[in-house]
Amino acid sequence: VLATRFNFLLIVSNRKALLEPILGTLGFIIILAGFIILFARLSQEMRLNQLQSEFLAAVTHELKTPIATLELSSSLLRQTDLLPSERDQLWKSHQVELVRLRSEVEALLEAARWDAKAVRSKRIELNLENWVTTKMVEWRDLLGVDGVLTREGDLLPERIYVDLKMFDLVCLNLIENARKFANGKPKLHLKTEREGRNWKITFKDEGFGFDSRESKKLFKRFYRAKHSAPYSIAGTGLGLYLAKAACKRMGIRITAESDGHKKGARLTLAGRSLG
Repeated sequence: VLATRFNFLLIVSNRKALLEPILGTLGFIIILAGFIILFARLSQEMRLNQLQSEFLAAVTHELKTPIATLELSSSLLRQTDLLPSERDQLWKSHQVELVRLRSEVEALLEAARWDAKAVRSKRIELNLENWVTTKMVEWRDLLGVDGVLTREGDLLPERIYVDLKMFDLVCLNLIENARKFANGKPKLHLKTEREGRNWKITFKDEGFGFDSRESKKLFKRFYRAKHSAPYSIAGTGLGLYLAKAACKRMGIRITAESDGHKKGARLTLAGRSLG
């Protein structure tokens, strides 16, 4: 009996000796995993705080610029010794900055609404050819005094189905990108294509462009091309995110292409007409 008990105790002690390093290693792994998870959460929180700070700074800059321009043009318009041509130019500048300010504010409001899933698309029938032709004047003004806007290609469909407010917001964002990221004077070329019921509008600029590997990342919220444009160019990183979301709701495809740094960008809208 004593020999049996001794053998049993010997087996138990041997098992404990074998289990101790295993349990010790397992405990170490669990503690290490806990530290990694904690570090990841802290890093994520720090990154979120950084993004929020950068976003607030960018929004402040984006809103202050048109407001400052509006204040200046308003003060100049109060002068009584202006020539008619000077007054017309100031009014034109005033209108352009109002459109730009409206676009920035609407982009911020739409982003908040879409995050809250409170967006409903109200699509109507639109004569795309007439709409683009009419908008060319406004878009040319938005590019600025030195901006150049040209167009070539096919006539666009007379009947497409879109949410007019969303579609206008998408195009304004593409025009604003061409102005903001221009490498010198803003130059934008529109190429329109049509094959059967399929149509395309390509917005091609001669700006800073981006790395081709970033073509899909550009449509993520708050994402901005890393190495193409100078960091001095402010932006919220919401324009293309909203454009992508709006296009998805309207059944329109949007893609971005670039041949690299300082080689411009091509953003294309593509869809199908009603007939």
